[in-house]
Amino acid sequence: MLHENAEMRFVCISLDHQDALCAIRSKLVGEHAVSNIDVVCLADQKDNQKITAENIFEAKDGGGEIRMRAVAQDTAHVTLSGMITIGEDGTGTQTYLTEDVLMLDPTAKVDAVPGLEIKTNDVKASHSATVSKVTPEDLFYFGSRGIEEKLAREMYIEGFLGELLEGVN
Repeated sequence: MLHENAEMRFVCISLDHQDALCAIRSKLVGEHAVSNIDVVCLADQKDNQKITAENIFEAKDGGGEIRMRAVAQDTAHVTLSGMITIGEDGTGTQTYLTEDVLMLDPTAKVDAVPGLEIKTNDVKASHSATVSKVTPEDLFYFGSRGIEEKLAREMYIEGFLGELLEGVN
């Protein structure tokens, strides 16, 4: 729980070859409290990764964001579930949620489920989810420049996850 003027940052990183379950829930009960959640996930082979993140605002003028990024390749399955809840006393809250997933193989499976529940007026809240696919044509472009497919895939992953990973100290 975050009280008045408190700030919190949660980071969930899953980069190993494994099944993973990560659940982050932040409850903001004080005015001007801020909660930021960053999620970075790389799933490959037969990995099954389920990640949930939730910011709950129960006092006015709260803020923060949830940023979720994942890469799915091979036959991996990634589920991202983000939720922002703003209670009746959450007026003035400014928050957003983004879920971005990169599919490197057509055999990978992705579920991106963003959600908003707003029980008051005078808030700024938004959410989005995108799933991008790397096509054989994309990889061919790299190959035509002399870059092998394995390195091209690594470059895609590094570029896609890099922004969030750079902010982790």
